[in-house]
Amino acid sequence: DLVKFDDEKSIMDFLHESTVRIAETLTGILISEKKDIKLSVGHLVQAIIKGNFLTQLGREIEKYRTDGKIKEDYFASNKNRASLYELLKFIDEAPDEGLFKAAKSIFFTSIKTDATEQDEVLAYEFLQTIRKLSGTEILILKANFEIAKRETGAEYRKNPLSGRNTWVFAVAEEMGYPAYSSMVEKYEDNLMSLKLISDKMHNDGSGIRPTDHFRLTDMGYKFCEFITETI
Repeated sequence: DLVKFDDEKSIMDFLHESTVRIAETLTGILISEKKDIKLSVGHLVQAIIKGNFLTQLGREIEKYRTDGKIKEDYFASNKNRASLYELLKFIDEAPDEGLFKAAKSIFFTSIKTDATEQDEVLAYEFLQTIRKLSGTEILILKANFEIAKRETGAEYRKNPLSGRNTWVFAVAEEMGYPAYSSMVEKYEDNLMSLKLISDKMHNDGSGIRPTDHFRLTDMGYKFCEFITETI
């Protein structure tokens, strides 16, 4: 059955039925022909991941509502219903645990009791953005965020010509991989294209455009606040 996004009961029923759908997938594997086993196993793994995520989401919605941490009418807003739709599409892609937690945090930020209309708009935007990111890119952003929350970010802005390498090595070290700074460089262009970090400067790309947040743009910093929000 189709999920009715304007009906809370329909949404909650869908989230609770996820484990049943896993069982149905498993049954399909058991009766499939051998030539289909490899494909079916892949589908089973995806079904388990998606089922677990949907179950977690349903339980947390219920818990937060019982605890009074999210709005009673959290699906009354068109933007929040659209955000849930984006989150479910994201879960359907079977993301890794880190990406799921980040996306879930964005969604809950939009429906918590003190969420504003601006929060709802940003959450919808950020849920579309996160679908273009990898788990490693989330770790890079979080590392940059932690540095920016300390005084280092502000100090760096005063001396932006210290160079792009300063940012690369600092982020890699914050992530716990000081010897693998190339891992940060690998994902740099995508983060720039999404306007989450500032652009490179100079003909050789050795500099970076300074910001108040150790290279995170204002939107990038706000994105990091949303993916690390706890309610």
